[in-house]
Amino acid sequence: MQLVKILSVLLSKPKLSLRKRGFSINKYLCLHRCIFAEANFSTSGFSHQKMDNIPLQNETEKDEQDKSESKHGLLPGPKRKVALLLAYCGENYFGMAMNRGDRERKTIEGSLIRALVDAKLVPENCWDHPNKMSYKVASRTDKGVSTCGQVVSLKMVFHENAAELINEKLPHDIRVLGVKRTTQGFSAQYWAGARTYSYTLPTYAFASSDEEKPQYRISPEKLKSIQSFLYRYKGTHSYHNFTSGKRMGDMSAHRYIMEFEHETPFLQHDIEFMTLKLKGQSFMIHQIRKMVGLMIAIVGDHAEEHYFNMAFSEPLVDIPKAPGTGLVLERVHYDTYNKKFSHLHGGIDFSEVESEVEQFRQTRILPYIYLSEVEEEGMMEWLPTLSCHDFTGERAREDWKKMNEKKNALESNGDVDASAQEKLDNQDFDANDDFSNTNLKQTHTDLKRKNDQKEDTSFSKIVEPAEKKARNDIIDVNEES
Repeated sequence: MQLVKILSVLLSKPKLSLRKRGFSINKYLCLHRCIFAEANFSTSGFSHQKMDNIPLQNETEKDEQDKSESKHGLLPGPKRKVALLLAYCGENYFGMAMNRGDRERKTIEGSLIRALVDAKLVPENCWDHPNKMSYKVASRTDKGVSTCGQVVSLKMVFHENAAELINEKLPHDIRVLGVKRTTQGFSAQYWAGARTYSYTLPTYAFASSDEEKPQYRISPEKLKSIQSFLYRYKGTHSYHNFTSGKRMGDMSAHRYIMEFEHETPFLQHDIEFMTLKLKGQSFMIHQIRKMVGLMIAIVGDHAEEHYFNMAFSEPLVDIPKAPGTGLVLERVHYDTYNKKFSHLHGGIDFSEVESEVEQFRQTRILPYIYLSEVEEEGMMEWLPTLSCHDFTGERAREDWKKMNEKKNALESNGDVDASAQEKLDNQDFDANDDFSNTNLKQTHTDLKRKNDQKEDTSFSKIVEPAEKKARNDIIDVNEES
């Protein structure tokens, strides 16, 4: 009965409202219910029916949620934080990230969010503002990169047939293979403890320049050399030369590689292929493709072995970027999250759909990789560009010296615009891109002219749009693909 006395004292002064005494309406309702509970416990005069008629805050929120769902035309059901297991073939898409300035460019993200809206699992405004549904993706992939283990976290209507409803609205080369409920604080990106990638390529990529490519079969000696380089990548190293936007000494350029192995070579369409698999905590943009590109250059006798050490110890080194077709995000690991929260909703574990994952890999991803080499000869066209890279380090040192001179000139001139300084600071990072080298630019132009057999093809018509498109594809330099 003490609560009854407290409330009586508060209400004895009608001129002073409860809000002015620091009581919110929710506190009042909570106190009001406690009074009824105590009265019902101490006497039999109060019935449970009276107490049940008192509106609670969570009931009010539920009514508001139902009205909101009705307003947005969503399916009935509670909104919950979930993790989606996503698989897609990157053949027909400009990468994972949606370009809000150009919605006509087909992206995985654009197709997924559109499907979620059309399936009436999220409101229409999430199409323009994905953050309204707490949207996060574990890893952003580049153009042409595929996956059978991508994870996306978002808040949506938790429906028992959510995967089927979304897949009905998705194109055939993008599939939601699983849906898991998570905690409210789960983020597919920030809770990811590690990521496993694979890179499938024809073994003739490691052949010397005088060896015949299509009929090439890798030797045991070459396999040992490849394995030794893969082993040297393990551990923590500074990958400032393997991406854009990172400077030597920047701790954010350090990455930890846990595993890096090669699988047994195999034949497909009379071409010998090999798959590399690596696992790391996180990867930066283009990092894996440049790791593979550097190894191809050294094992294929295009660069000396000491160039590997230079890539980690020099401020600016020219590293080739291997084609993105063979790169596949295999799995995202959530060991820490599962250890802490698996007792709540079962953790982020999609082992029950492993057969569907393998089926998508065998029917969608691998045929695309094999046929791209047979029909388009992506690796065959890329290999000649290795001769245009400077594997001595001299040109990179000259470029680094010139860039430092420009920076010093800007620093000595106090009235220089800050944006100009920032642009120059990023110039040395962009020098690692394939299109930064003049000779390499000319090589791409010559190859394009040869294919099209047009005399009016110029460097600016080919390289500049390609470079602009590549930079537009980069949304988050924090993650590789």
